[in-house]
Amino acid sequence: MKQKTPTEPDEDSQSTLESWRLLFESEVYKNDLDALPGIGEPVFGFEVEWNDLAKYDGLQVKFSENMGPTLFCGNQVLKEQYTDRNMSTRPVIRVINLPSNRSYEVSELRMRDRTRLLTFDGVVVSTSPIIGWLKTSVHKCNDCDSKWTIEERLARPREKVKYCRTCLDIILSNMDTKKPKSYHKDPTDISMVTEENYYEDVQYLEIVSPTMLENGMAENGESFQVVVFDENVGQFAKSDCLTINAVVAVDPLINRDFIRDTRRMIYLRAHSVEEGFSNYIEVDSSEEESLS
Repeated sequence: MKQKTPTEPDEDSQSTLESWRLLFESEVYKNDLDALPGIGEPVFGFEVEWNDLAKYDGLQVKFSENMGPTLFCGNQVLKEQYTDRNMSTRPVIRVINLPSNRSYEVSELRMRDRTRLLTFDGVVVSTSPIIGWLKTSVHKCNDCDSKWTIEERLARPREKVKYCRTCLDIILSNMDTKKPKSYHKDPTDISMVTEENYYEDVQYLEIVSPTMLENGMAENGESFQVVVFDENVGQFAKSDCLTINAVVAVDPLINRDFIRDTRRMIYLRAHSVEEGFSNYIEVDSSEEESLS
């Protein structure tokens, strides 16, 4: 019987994995890796230049069009590189120096920009406490011991697991036989394996753009929310000037009155963060002092 879940990556994933291997084995990145960056740290953001992605079999296009799976493949390869160098650090790819055509004024964002990876100049006006979130939950069937994982969503209800797929398939296949069994194990007898759940550090930043400082929008208390993860958590403070490369996302309104309210607000899921502005030259000193 053919397996329903293949054990090998599909053809496209294999091509992506090979492209990342070629990139990390190139002279520039091999030298960077040989310097053992992030050794001794639990998580390290390994920086990759945007322009370098274009040199390896359409990797830049894949990253643009299908960022999540492409990064997943890249982080697998990068982890192999760290393991080969006997490093226990968990490396995370951070693509930097996005092109100018991806530079965007944060106050001009609209819902049509959702899911786009863009780059923004921003000044931090406040930071939240450091918290964590359940990124991957692990579940187990108490009858057949099957185990599976679920990728959770940030700031959303945890996915509800209703049944064990393995046990349910056995029941369904048995119903098609000439003499079906009169008794089956309960496919809903499942539990969460809490010790194997995966949690990730997360922090919320409130930012304004230099343009918002100039035109007075920031004086009205208007700001935008940026979510940073892993090694970027706890690294930024009020008045920091940053270039934020982020995916535009949407979230329910804060303190909304109705549970099923369909209104949404824009926020930024940071992929990588660079010090200083990329497109704005200078913020007026008097306006900077107003943030202090």
